[in-house]
Amino acid sequence: MNTINEIRSGEKKANKPGLKSGLRDFLKSIWMFIQRKKYPFISTTAIIGRQLVVLSPRNLVMEDYTNIKDGLIMNTRAKFIFKKWSGAASGLTVITGNHMSVPGKHHKMVSDKDKDEIDINHEFDKDVVVNEDVWLGVNVILMAGVTIGRGAIVGAGAVVRYDVPPYAIVTGNPAKVVGFRFTPGITVQHEEELYPEEERLSEELLQENYKKYFVSRIKDIQDYLKQ
Repeated sequence: MNTINEIRSGEKKANKPGLKSGLRDFLKSIWMFIQRKKYPFISTTAIIGRQLVVLSPRNLVMEDYTNIKDGLIMNTRAKFIFKKWSGAASGLTVITGNHMSVPGKHHKMVSDKDKDEIDINHEFDKDVVVNEDVWLGVNVILMAGVTIGRGAIVGAGAVVRYDVPPYAIVTGNPAKVVGFRFTPGITVQHEEELYPEEERLSEELLQENYKKYFVSRIKDIQDYLKQ
């Protein structure tokens, strides 16, 4: 039979971090240090997966406690802004620009330099903004110029071409509102717990959105979800 000292000795060995674990943590810390240098506008609490491809690191803004696992951020002439406490599952695609047609040039011949000279008002490239506390499901696509409202949920595979109201749940292509996370009254209570008074959304706005995008469209939403 094992003695008590032998059992305790075994427990200590089992609880001792292994070499592989220590090395993995060390390499992870180095990788994160490199990322901070590469991405000047991401928070120290933001997490970027190793498989994420970002065409312009300087045009990526990630606030506190945000995370993007993997995907593609095409943001050469406009920004992708990811606000605090928001997250994205695998396969996120963000496209901040559109192709420009120029007489005498093939599509692939039109460069960002051409756009800078012709598109001085940035009509072809616009920021994509994801507000606080948003969840983006697997394989979501966000198109140029869209704003995702605070607290929204974007369902897996959705293609977002238009703005999403706060706390809405959207799905499909193009993404459509199919519900809200909370009723307006509960949303007010939710925001009282999380935000100072000056940052809270008004109950009037929440009620208006709830009626406009949900109550008045319940039949259409039911039919849409049956497809």
